[in-house]
Amino acid sequence: MNAPVTAEALEQALAEASLPGRARPPRDLLVAADADTQLRNAVVEWAWILVFWAGMALTPGWLWPLWALAVASRIHALGVILHEVCHMPLRHKGPKVRLLELLAGYPLASTLEAMRYHHLRHHRDSCMATDPYAKPDLRGRPGLLFLYWLRTLLILPAWVVRGFVGSVARFVPPLRAPYARALLQDRSGRRDLADDVEVIAAARAEIPQACVHAGVIALAVVAPGPVVLGYVLPGLVASLLCGWRLLQEHSYQRVDDRRLESILTSTRDHNTDLPGRLLFAPRNIGYHVVHHLHPQVAKEALPALASWYKATYPTHYPPQRPFWPWQGARAV
Repeated sequence: MNAPVTAEALEQALAEASLPGRARPPRDLLVAADADTQLRNAVVEWAWILVFWAGMALTPGWLWPLWALAVASRIHALGVILHEVCHMPLRHKGPKVRLLELLAGYPLASTLEAMRYHHLRHHRDSCMATDPYAKPDLRGRPGLLFLYWLRTLLILPAWVVRGFVGSVARFVPPLRAPYARALLQDRSGRRDLADDVEVIAAARAEIPQACVHAGVIALAVVAPGPVVLGYVLPGLVASLLCGWRLLQEHSYQRVDDRRLESILTSTRDHNTDLPGRLLFAPRNIGYHVVHHLHPQVAKEALPALASWYKATYPTHYPPQRPFWPWQGARAV
């Protein structure tokens, strides 16, 4: 059985890394994420969503695409907040974390358990064959890149389906392995997934989330216009924004180990300017190199941490990826 996937193990790997001098960042730059800050962030994002929904309702219809893009950008930001929570060292979900899951996870049809299952494995095996987010080499293949990006349109619909499949899998063990492989993106090749405690926990957590989306589906039957225009279509756009980010965060070359040098080879910063932060890399997730080096550091601290690494290791820190992945040598 695979060892538990923990962010702490990644932090330890950094401590044992072989950068020149093996210097460690100052402790005041290693600010840990906390539930209170994430709750405030989630409330802010929901406040913006409510403002944008009001704009949809009160302005001419030709402005709807702009409002939909604005809502999509904030749904994307909610996903980044849930992503940050999944890196926090939680022994159990207390009231604050459950509220965070409701505010930041359920709009994406995700739970903390599901996010932790695939995302922590991505951090452990980044750009390896067992990485849940692994892709073929897309360098110099813009057509294939475009097709991969279009495929990410299915992220939110697939996660809605995952909620219902997982809810059934909680009570039907033969369904757990397909649920884990197809919908939790398990790449381990293990055959004992039906009895895996993480898979069972993820399936159990899907039940309330699936009930919420069953309610959304019922509401769509009664009032299809507001649900489709205010949530479904912006959710699909959010999937595409997230998909573009996933295509930018890493190089397309395969690595075979978890050394620090491999992280630096395969990870890229991107979209750290204002337009990029609003749409493609909300809440500083574009500072992706230092996020992989220090996954438990709060997103608010990532810009300063990235600046420290660039100043300390100017020849080792990878250059930022340009917006279009095929632009120049920096895009590899």
